[in-house]
Amino acid sequence: MGSGFKNFTAASVLTASDVNNYLMEQSIMSFESTGARDVAITAPEDGMVAYIRSNDSSEGLYTYNGTAWRKGPGWNAPWGIQLYAQDTVSTRDFTGTPATITNITGSVSVVNNRRYRCTFQCRYLNTSVGIANTFTMRAGGTGFWSGIENNYSNVNDQIYNAVSIYSATSSSTLTFDVQASTGTGTLKIYGANATTQFTVEDIGPYGAPA
Repeated sequence: MGSGFKNFTAASVLTASDVNNYLMEQSIMSFESTGARDVAITAPEDGMVAYIRSNDSSEGLYTYNGTAWRKGPGWNAPWGIQLYAQDTVSTRDFTGTPATITNITGSVSVVNNRRYRCTFQCRYLNTSVGIANTFTMRAGGTGFWSGIENNYSNVNDQIYNAVSIYSATSSSTLTFDVQASTGTGTLKIYGANATTQFTVEDIGPYGAPA
């Protein structure tokens, strides 16, 4: 791996090992794609940094953590939005058994010891007044937040906003979604103008890299 810092003097002999360990392995290298990076660096070292200039979703800064190239500005920084989904279907109906709200689901590669802020918004109405409607955020099929909102009117629809934090306890790819249900009547969720939205955002670590 990179050797850290070394003061070179006028009498120093710059060896191939010096170039590799002090210069090349500790510089920020630039590649046209992740594939080009992997062809060039067949045995990456822990701490290596590379920039991918692919002009697509892969573009960005990557750090090798000893096992894999990890995209992002560093462990202690937020990594930003991992999922943004919206539903534009005018009306979806829900009754009784919890059901997933179609079109606001997606896979997120969560990393152990990092937190994810999940934000859900929709316009809703129940055909019965005073009914408790339930919304549940799930990761990998398991609910990590659930909220109840009463229907105050069967004429004017309401706006529902919910924010929760998902704390990853292992690294894996999980499907994030939101389910809706109601005790009675029909819960109507309106997606016109993309008012039904779900966002999962990496907001930073709560523990050491794992």
